[in-house]
Amino acid sequence: MTRRLFALALALLLLLPLLALANEAEQPETAEESNFFAAMKLTNLDGSPFDTSVFIGKPILLNIWATWCPPCIGELPHLNELAKEYGERINIIGLHSEGLTITPAGELAGDDEKNAAAIKLRDEQGLTFPLVNPDLVLFVLLNDPQHGLSISVLPTTWLIDGEGIIRSVVESAYDKAGWAEIIDQFLSDLEQEENAKDAG
Repeated sequence: MTRRLFALALALLLLLPLLALANEAEQPETAEESNFFAAMKLTNLDGSPFDTSVFIGKPILLNIWATWCPPCIGELPHLNELAKEYGERINIIGLHSEGLTITPAGELAGDDEKNAAAIKLRDEQGLTFPLVNPDLVLFVLLNDPQHGLSISVLPTTWLIDGEGIIRSVVESAYDKAGWAEIIDQFLSDLEQEENAKDAG
């Protein structure tokens, strides 16, 4: 990745908290402003905007995958079924790790060839749960080890709470039963935390 992109993304990461502090005295922070993922500019595979408000107030399973990864492809149908069954309790979203690329000019752009492959895979498998591409900030976080969120294994899945905080990182593929067990435990832990807060 070019220094230009790193510098831009780092500036964004540093600037956002400062802007939030500057505005804090003037007006209360909105749910979108306080939620890291809801503030992102994610897109669907076709480049259209993705509504990131789904990250507000509801747990998220964010599965990071690629079309060249057989375990990734193998678990997508399971996640699709679970997205329908658990839709009232958790949002399941697939993050296409190859959706963006660095051009020879050092610019960040959509990778048309890889997005076309992802769309073809989606259609062939009849996937209906959201499949999205990262924005600039998330692209840097996924690829730069210094930020602590870089991905070295695919698939990798982030379990995120309703405030946009990553609670758990899962670095493996699972079948439907395996994912159901992980989701149930995640939701149970969140419920216990909420009950403890209410009791306190």
